Amino acid sequence: MAETLFDKYGGFPTFSAVVSNFYKKIMDSNELAPYFEGVDMERLMSHQTNFIAKALGGPDKYEGRDLKKVHARFNITQPHFSGVAELLAGALGEAGVTDEDVETVIGVVGSLQGQIVSD
Repeated sequence: MAETLFDKYGGFPTFSAVVSNFYKKIMDSNELAPYFEGVDMERLMSHQTNFIAKALGGPDKYEGRDLKKVHARFNITQPHFSGVAELLAGALGEAGVTDEDVETVIGVVGSLQGQIVSD
């Protein structure tokens, strides 16, 4: 059986740290932090970690709501979506994820753009 990206990089401990670093970067951004005002960040980070695990071939523990419904109220713009993707790429790189594998992860995230960015 082929090794998944989830397993290749150490599973939940690694991706939990990536998600924590990723949201720290977001909260340090004057443009992106306002999207997260009033959001339960611990809960969000747990959902995000489980989502990434599932997307990278790990266990399917994601129990989040429909992405389009969750994100609709935020009116997320394309530039902000791209900014978030860049921060995620940075957090992955800082965790030792290779450029090739970062591109794979960002490709998965990019495929969700239609469910997250407001029309």
